[in-house]
Amino acid sequence: MPISPSLRDDLARRLQESRAAALATVRARTGFDPEGMDPPAISPRAHLVQDDDAPTAETIAHDEERFAEHETNLLHEIDAAIGRLASGGYGMCASCGCKIPEQRLLATPTVRTCVPCQEAIEKEERTARGPTM
Repeated sequence: MPISPSLRDDLARRLQESRAAALATVRARTGFDPEGMDPPAISPRAHLVQDDDAPTAETIAHDEERFAEHETNLLHEIDAAIGRLASGGYGMCASCGCKIPEQRLLATPTVRTCVPCQEAIEKEERTARGPTM
């Protein structure tokens, strides 16, 4: 096992707490209220009040949609980490197979790579983008 049982328990608890928080946020942004009276936050109608214009409401709704997408992606990362934890693959770098240091796991429980591999990925992504302004 790449991580200690006590660290495993701590990370499992933290991941479950993070999952619950992310799920609540996604539901708040995308779901209707129990009575079905209010539109979800990603709906432009949710941001129209007297004297508001439709373009402003649509801009706010678009931002809410982006936030919901970010939270959904985070939820997927958390679920993947929980799966790796359950299967015994947690704490191993997805790129090189080396053990990820415990401090890195504690700092970012959803991390999939060790620092050297993450740096290589980021360097490759920067060079692949082309010129920037």
